[in-house]
Amino acid sequence: MSLVTSLVSGVVRKAVPGAAAAIGASYLLSKSMAAFTSPDAKPESARGMKPLYESHKPTTGLQKAVIAAGAALMGFGDPTDGTYIAALGDATSNGFFGKMREQMINDETGRRILKERPQISFTPEQWEALATLPEGSFGHAYYSQMRRNGISWSTRPPVRFVDNEEDAYMLLRYRQCHDFYHTVLDMDISVVEELAIKVFEWRQTGLPVGLIASAVGPLRLP
Repeated sequence: MSLVTSLVSGVVRKAVPGAAAAIGASYLLSKSMAAFTSPDAKPESARGMKPLYESHKPTTGLQKAVIAAGAALMGFGDPTDGTYIAALGDATSNGFFGKMREQMINDETGRRILKERPQISFTPEQWEALATLPEGSFGHAYYSQMRRNGISWSTRPPVRFVDNEEDAYMLLRYRQCHDFYHTVLDMDISVVEELAIKVFEWRQTGLPVGLIASAVGPLRLP
């Protein structure tokens, strides 16, 4: 709820100046968030819907459109803030998990990941242990890349607007693997390099967020 509010208020403040636009955006937000239901969620009461997983925020198609539009505009204004890209991914990915699911089901490791649903996380001791791995190993390269760019594995936001529990896990897994792609492709976090990663992700997963980012992102380049 707070994310949606901040997205809309940010769009109004930065991209749609004027009191009339602010009033219109506030009205649209209030109408779209009034029901806050999803046709795929299970009813908890006559007026609400039960979330399908811990971080789930059930939303209608209209609400997802508002979130996607706000996240796209705010992400364009500040592409270094991963919160907006994550919200854009959440709001636009429903119905686009077929390619990723097929690839995982057709692979032994992929089937195991879908069954066990492991999370990519580290204790402080495990994280620092990566630095002791041999140079040239993936673990050492991953650790070095993260330290060099001043980012942390723990900053990936949870999935909130995907209306299927397994799909939500696949999107979370995709999100947690993002920095692995930087390591494998030997790319840092400049706008150009992030756009290249998004093209790679779109080709690998078929999720629209990669296509949207790679299509719109170049407009920010000099």
